Amino acid sequence: MKREGIVEWYKEEEGYGRILLKDEEGVHVFVHFSSILLDKDRFPDHFRYLRQKQKVSFDLIETSMTGEQKYVAENVMIISD
Repeated sequence: MKREGIVEWYKEEEGYGRILLKDEEGVHVFVHFSSILLDKDRFPDHFRYLRQKQKVSFDLIETSMTGEQKYVAENVMIISD
C-alpha cells in the first residue's frame, strides 16, 4: 500500500532513519538506504540518503518485529525537499 510521510531523522553515515506516517500521529516507519529508489538526477553518485523534513512516498510493510519498529518503508521516493 503506497503511503506518504515526513522524514523525522536520518543517519546518513549509518544508512537508516525514521519516517513519520502522514495523518497518523505517532506512527513511525523504519527506513534503510537500500529501500530508497535510485534517482540519477538526485543521486548521481548512486549514494542514496534522506534529509530531515523531506516528504516521501513509500510502500508500507508491516513486520513481524515487536516493539517500536512495527513498520518498514520500501520503494521510497522523495516527493519534495
